[in-house]
Amino acid sequence: MSWRQSQVSAFSASAKAALANVDLVLDRALLTVRAVQGLYASQPAASEEDLTRFVEGMGPVLGLRSLIYHPRVNAERRAAFEAGLQRSGKSTSGIWAIEDGRRVPADASPVYYPVNASYFFPNVAPVYGFDIRSHPQRRFAVDMAAQYGLGTSTEVVTFVTSGEEPVQGVIFYKPVVVGGEVVGIVSGSIELDQLIAIARSTSADIRDVEVEIGPLELAGGAPVDSPNVTDDSEPFLVVDQQNHSGRLWQIRVSGGPGLTDYARGYALMTLVLLAGLGAAAAVIGYSTAARRGRDLLSAETRLRRTLDGLVPLVFMTDPRGRVITANRTALDHAANGEADLVDRTIDELPLWDSDPANKDALHLAIARAAEGEERRLDVLSTETEAGQSVYDVSVRPIAAVNGEITHIVVSALDVTERVEAAETERLLMRELDHRMKNTLQVVQGVVRRTAHSHDTVDSFENALLGRITTMARAHDLLARERWVGADLRTVVLQEIQPFEEGRSITVTGAPIRINPKGALAFALAMHELGTNAIKYGALSVADGRLDIDWSLEGDDDDRKLIFHWRESDGPKVRIPERRGFGSLLLERSITYDLDGSTYLEFAPEGVNCRIEIPWDRIRPMTATIHFRERLAKGAMA
Repeated sequence: MSWRQSQVSAFSASAKAALANVDLVLDRALLTVRAVQGLYASQPAASEEDLTRFVEGMGPVLGLRSLIYHPRVNAERRAAFEAGLQRSGKSTSGIWAIEDGRRVPADASPVYYPVNASYFFPNVAPVYGFDIRSHPQRRFAVDMAAQYGLGTSTEVVTFVTSGEEPVQGVIFYKPVVVGGEVVGIVSGSIELDQLIAIARSTSADIRDVEVEIGPLELAGGAPVDSPNVTDDSEPFLVVDQQNHSGRLWQIRVSGGPGLTDYARGYALMTLVLLAGLGAAAAVIGYSTAARRGRDLLSAETRLRRTLDGLVPLVFMTDPRGRVITANRTALDHAANGEADLVDRTIDELPLWDSDPANKDALHLAIARAAEGEERRLDVLSTETEAGQSVYDVSVRPIAAVNGEITHIVVSALDVTERVEAAETERLLMRELDHRMKNTLQVVQGVVRRTAHSHDTVDSFENALLGRITTMARAHDLLARERWVGADLRTVVLQEIQPFEEGRSITVTGAPIRINPKGALAFALAMHELGTNAIKYGALSVADGRLDIDWSLEGDDDDRKLIFHWRESDGPKVRIPERRGFGSLLLERSITYDLDGSTYLEFAPEGVNCRIEIPWDRIRPMTATIHFRERLAKGAMA
């Protein structure tokens, strides 16, 4: 290889490392903006403190200047929103715009997107109330995000700052969609100076970095020869094109060897021509190559450290989805080492749940990426003792100049908290709807059967109020737990507490959460058993005892909850001549509602009740389980 060719090769390596650094910074910033979008999609009323805790929990974000939430404010709500800003002490300017460098009230508009909650990185002051839609350089991107529900970005804009020096950069927008409607927009901004500094710091050979951003037609008809070195000019030049949120980023990296490198090279040529010292040429040439090798190794090391410092899992694969390399986070989560990861396809990694829906979705995403299409999907991880995670997986193709897909970048960000919040909301709404439909039917049945089993109005009133109060307490407990379930011990203690009054009652059993239907059934069962015990059984005398316990028994596919109620040391028990409504209610709530079995034994020493219920009938419907069911039905494909 000639000296000139070695210089070209060395600069090419440095430039490509710089471009990779820029790409990683942009990907990390977009992932962070997307994560904040998920926060507000699950919690539209999240406070600024919630935003701060969420962002700081993700760790530092290189190159990112700010993260802001802009709620959608209709004209009718403008006055109320402005009053809220003033009460919170954030701004006395209301919703405002910039005109000739001054703050002025925003013009009348059907809708505004003002700054309401923000996380600004050091040396940047918040600008609460600023309507991003009032800015002519931003309106188009904002309207596109709001109208189509897609992520967009601006071209190069000047940030609104309180400083004298203008700051230029790019803003990414992600719409927050709740119930099919855009309720706000999350924005994340990047300063171009910071991005350029990151690229230039890759190697001393890089003298200048220029970034041009525009519509996808920016490059014209002929593709730019990218990212190869243009070496017929000084300095050397590498041009790359990247597509980020519908904008074409054209990045030009220029530079080359320093003056001392040229002097050394020409001195070598002179030495060879005048003295013919081939050995000396070999020694000096080796020295130059070694130095260039060290520079290349240094650039690769910096790139690897950048990758390993990212919070998301990042994989690079070939077009078939076979892993070529991965960052440290991916290695820690997906394999015991790189040897266990390389050459395996993404959908075959032990990181993911073995559910066929998971594998099919990943396989389809890779196939689409190989055709040039970006994909994004939620994927379940393998279940561990700590639980099961949900990853927001982004699959992005990397194309050569001729358009051929050469690599695929797969990044995965843990969004379990966001998904569980959204799934919990769905579960809550579904359960509330179910409860509203059934509660009146249960009350009607209780009233009707209670009336049939009592001869006087007073006894009917007391029995009915006791049962209605029991249902109210159970509903109150479930409401505190957001209708996703309740602890069985809490249900039992809540219902037997009125009967205790110093009596000997023992409650044992492992902590078990059950679903709302199970909680209501057990509350009614405890009330009926307790009422019978306080009237006729062990709790009717001072020396009587009551022991309650439960456990889960059986294999995973056939697990049952076994519940025991044992009375002792009370009056001698006689078998009742007729079945009361309490027995019927106990049987209905357990047998018919939960597919369980109830065994009542009227032994002389005390009443025993054994309840058996299949675990899958009372297991709480957690967000992850609900998400898995929707995934299996193809809802997430």
